[in-house]
Formats: sequence, structure tokens, C-alpha cells
Amino acid sequence: MRNKQREAYKDLEAEIRSFCELHNSLDARAFFEEMERASLLRLDWPEELGGRGWDRRAQLIVIKALAEYECPIFPDALSSGAPLIINLSSLGDRAFLLERLINNLSIWRIHANPGNEGIFWDQEESSLYVIDNREKYQLGETGLAEEYLAKYFSNGCLLQQWLSGIILSRKLSQTLKGSNENEVIEEEINFLAMEKLFLASESDNLQALRANSGKTKTYQLITRLIGYDGMARKSWEAGSNELPKFLKECLFLESIESQISLDENLIKDRLYEESLDKDER
Repeated sequence: MRNKQREAYKDLEAEIRSFCELHNSLDARAFFEEMERASLLRLDWPEELGGRGWDRRAQLIVIKALAEYECPIFPDALSSGAPLIINLSSLGDRAFLLERLINNLSIWRIHANPGNEGIFWDQEESSLYVIDNREKYQLGETGLAEEYLAKYFSNGCLLQQWLSGIILSRKLSQTLKGSNENEVIEEEINFLAMEKLFLASESDNLQALRANSGKTKTYQLITRLIGYDGMARKSWEAGSNELPKFLKECLFLESIESQISLDENLIKDRLYEESLDKDER
């Protein structure tokens, strides 16, 4: 049985590495479309919803390959949106909403604008809704949005985002001979610790907290390493085959910004609630 499992892991590693070699130069939208066609996108989804039933070790094989080949990072539609729909939508709407999410990965995100499609976080009434073609589908109960956002997430997606940032930081630090090597090493060590918890399916909240903190740290590291000139990504001249400098790094930063904003809002809400609790005492 163990030999059979080892062979399955080897086959998966060969499959995902071959996929990454073939497609890692695509933009995020096209890349995730290809992942979906290859049945590789639904990392930790149950089989009845289109996942492949991978255990944590299989998920980690996919996570590491995606990061190593500097593929696009999973958007928050997958890291947060999908788990919210899977756990909170009505049974009759679930499959439909997940398919809509898959078809709108580059557009849907968690936001606070009731006029936009995606997952609307109504902060006044503390509610979550999926908005699709002007239709609203409530997720869970009113008054529990912050609790849901802190509870339902994909640790696999979060780890892929974090590890991608670590690898980009490592390569940048080596290329630019920066003084940030110790910070990169610290993140690598932290990731190894979380990897063990991930494989053991332990302390999921701690994993998410550390992964979110880690990707914020790598965001800051990359920003410092590439500097203002790198951040001001300019379009290359028409007809030029030369890609802009720091393209992958800038794409990573752009992809992670909205997720960092969401994390900061949740932290502020939690601190505000804790402050109110202290005042009431």
C-alpha cells in the first residue's frame, strides 16, 4: 500500500512539474484556465465538487512545484472565496457558485462594494454575499462575517502564496546581493515549521496566521529589494522581445496587495472588538 502511495506521489510530481514547465510563462488568467483543464486547480476541494481528493502531502507537491517554477499565485477567490462558498452556501447553490467562481478567478475577490461581482463583505451588517449577474446569494448568517473570514480559508493556497514570495525573495537577494539574506532565511525556517503542521493537519489557524504574516513579510522584502524603479513597471517598447525588469516580482506584489488589505481589515476588526470587550469590563 505504501509503495502504491509513493508511486502516486511520484506520478503527481511528474505531472505538475511537466505542467509548470509548459505553462509557467502564461499570464495568471490563462495559467489558471490551463490548470482547470488539467484538473489541477481545485487543490483541496472535495472530489464531489471537482477536486482530486489529494491528501496534504499531495497538495504540498503541487504547492512546491508552482512556487519553484514561479507560477502565478492563487488569487483570494481560491484561498478565501472558495472555502467560504463550500462551507456556507446552500446545498442547491454550491456547485453553481463554485463554477461561477472558477470562471471568474481574475475578477472575483472579497470586497466591500455592493455594486461589484464577487464576494461582497457588508461590514455594516457583518454579512457575506456572492454577487453574480446582479443576483445576491447569502453565505452563512448575518452578523458573523468576520468570524467566517477568519475561519474558512485554504491553507494550501496560503502556503503557495507564501512560498512563492520566499523563493522570489531568495533569488532577488542573491541577484542584487542585498542585505536581506537573514530575513529570507528566517522565512524559509518558518515555512518549514508550518509545512510540518500542514502535513499533520494540525493548528490550521496558526498555519493561516503565519502564512498571511509570511506573505506580508515577503511582500515588504521584495518591495525593498527592487526599489522604486522596479515598482514603476513600464510597458516595454512595441516589437521588443525584452521583458520588463522584475516582471514576476511586480506581478506577485500586485496579486498579494488586495489580500494584505483584507488581512489588515480583519486584524483591525479583531482589535476593535477586543478593545470594546476591555472597556465593558
